[in-house]
Amino acid sequence: MATSPDSPDTLSPRELKARGIPYWQQVVAGGLFTGLSPVASGTVASLVASLLYFVPGFDNWIVLLCAGVAAFAAGYQLVEPVQEKLGEDPSFFTLDEFSGMWLTLASPIVPFDPIWALIAFLSFRTFDIAKTWPASWLDRRGGPLGVMGDDVVAAIYASLCAHAIWLGLSLFGVVSEFLAA
Repeated sequence: MATSPDSPDTLSPRELKARGIPYWQQVVAGGLFTGLSPVASGTVASLVASLLYFVPGFDNWIVLLCAGVAAFAAGYQLVEPVQEKLGEDPSFFTLDEFSGMWLTLASPIVPFDPIWALIAFLSFRTFDIAKTWPASWLDRRGGPLGVMGDDVVAAIYASLCAHAIWLGLSLFGVVSEFLAA
């Protein structure tokens, strides 16, 4: 579907502010402005969220878990105000991808490893796009639970899948041992 010149997917920060979305909401709800990406804003947001895994201190599974839950809580509160101004589930809103990506990365049994970040990223994007049930049901429901909930479901599936891949790779000696953390 082509976007019109004034669709929420092509608005600048100044135009978003004119529509009633203050800059602080653009930074938070738009996932550090990843929602302004003209192409694949969800993938861009997931990539940025996964890159934050490499920030010292953020590579801790408890920090990632808390960040994922905090992003969910903030997103849950911001969905309706943003939708009132931009319409149902605008691609600008990418805080849900941050929450899901951080929840996928949070693992008490996998050590810090760039390969883990790649596996988690690919797994999360796959399940987020696939909308495997009950994510599809939540997504159709709409509202805060629909927008944020489908990414939590995707994160659960992605985490299980990523852990299985990590286990398989560790059995072949490609990555560190599964319970090395």
